[in-house]
Amino acid sequence: MTMDIRRFGNIVFIPGSGGARYPHCNSLFIDDEVKAVIDPGSDEACLRDLAAGRRIDVLLDTHYHEDHTAFNHLFADAALWVHEAEAPCHRSYRTFLEHYGLAETPYRKEWDEFLIGKFHWRERTPARALKDGDILDFGRTRAEVIHTPGHTIGHICLHFADEGILFLADYDLTPFGPWYGDYCSGIEQTIHSMNRLLAIPARVWITGHQLGIVEEGFEGLAEAYIDAIDRREAKLLDALESPLSLDEIVERWIIYGRQREPRYFFELGEREMMRKHLERLVASGRVAKKNGRYALA
Repeated sequence: MTMDIRRFGNIVFIPGSGGARYPHCNSLFIDDEVKAVIDPGSDEACLRDLAAGRRIDVLLDTHYHEDHTAFNHLFADAALWVHEAEAPCHRSYRTFLEHYGLAETPYRKEWDEFLIGKFHWRERTPARALKDGDILDFGRTRAEVIHTPGHTIGHICLHFADEGILFLADYDLTPFGPWYGDYCSGIEQTIHSMNRLLAIPARVWITGHQLGIVEEGFEGLAEAYIDAIDRREAKLLDALESPLSLDEIVERWIIYGRQREPRYFFELGEREMMRKHLERLVASGRVAKKNGRYALA
């Protein structure tokens, strides 16, 4: 594993600032006949150099999250490619907020300042709506689109078969575990997507955060990553020895361990992920809901 700029043929790995921890991510630059930047949220100076030094033909966002699109505005003349399920989220800020789960938030002012002010969010019409299995031809470099919903509804990974590279984007293998805190995220979709990624042959796996380039141990990292779902659920079940409302469950901070600031940001993920676990447990018959409170069935 490494966090240095590294080239695999025409694929250039650009590490994110701050160890590629949020609010940054790792990016890819395809230095081929068709020049492309994938997930421009890594290093502002490096991305500015790319934007100034050559024509970028394609800007590809693996999903709509702000840490992966923070510097989209540097590539205003590039054709934006996104998965078809998320194309409406780029065209309309309102639709973006609805998918994220922010359309009715009491913290709308704070989120607008955060997304539009800090992350330069702008409405933009995609030039290409990607589908699962599409082959992206950059010249000598080709990538297959792998639709991996769960993290977001239209999250994609990219398989560069000739180079043996699988770009995992936000299935990032971190000890924190997967994020499924958007309104349109899903636990079962996340598990299915990770199982699909495990079945794709590769020699190098590139994550969107922290680890960066992984050349061994992918299977173990992936299993530990998905196991975080069960660990969270076990903690929730322990908490439900006594009936609790969703608000009371959020105050347990099972996902984040403790209350963090800014609260409006961390409460979003805590609430939505706990909501999804509760729905899953109720559907399985392990938890019951009565008078607005949840308890072991």
